[in-house]
Amino acid sequence: MTVYVTGDVHGGADMQKLRDWDLGESLTSDDYLIIAGDFGLPWDFSAEECADIAWLESRPYTVLFVDGNHERFDHWAERPMELWHGGLTQRLSDTSPIRRLTRGEVFELDGSTVFTMGGATSVDKEYRIPYSSWWPQELPDERNFEEARTKLDGVGWKVDYVVTHEAPAALARELCRERGREYRGDPLQTFLGELDGRLGYRVWFFGHYHRDKWCDTRHRLIYRDIVPIEDAAPGSRNLLKAL
Repeated sequence: MTVYVTGDVHGGADMQKLRDWDLGESLTSDDYLIIAGDFGLPWDFSAEECADIAWLESRPYTVLFVDGNHERFDHWAERPMELWHGGLTQRLSDTSPIRRLTRGEVFELDGSTVFTMGGATSVDKEYRIPYSSWWPQELPDERNFEEARTKLDGVGWKVDYVVTHEAPAALARELCRERGREYRGDPLQTFLGELDGRLGYRVWFFGHYHRDKWCDTRHRLIYRDIVPIEDAAPGSRNLLKAL
């Protein structure tokens, strides 16, 4: 079993990276690809979208994702929860192998523990239509945060990896500055900043900012790259051993 991570796919808009992923054809259903938010499927159930979903479901590997801000949350509100690898998930449909890794859960994959927290604020929500192209559920609430704290209490506030869509507050502020975007702060960024100062982990993967770079030795912004989850920044091996 191998676990890989990539960034946003926005429905079919950024799926070409998966079509070009030669290694993907050599994997099996016991290998996992985690998408770090803005999975974006389903959205409008068009013929093209249904073909994209069918293609993803036919992959030899298993697709997993944390939610981003661009998701059809009314669809996911109707999907049942299933316990899977130690955490709660939702399948895209009753027969689909594609799973949403829900907020504030800890999963056991390939001998490692992975904490997940989806959600983010849509900076373009003023141009979107509520409950049609934008949902207020894009942001977790305090109940989600408290459930996450309780889950992390159960593992002693130590996991191997973190996968989110949004970045912790300090990094979010810096990334907004780099992109010339106003940083306003929101409860999720603040909560993730709390976790970053308290949680023991090896590497934190996140999407949302549409770049590929190591922000430091433990925070990996990911978009088009597809990397093994155990991937680590140059020079950080000693740090990982120390944790």
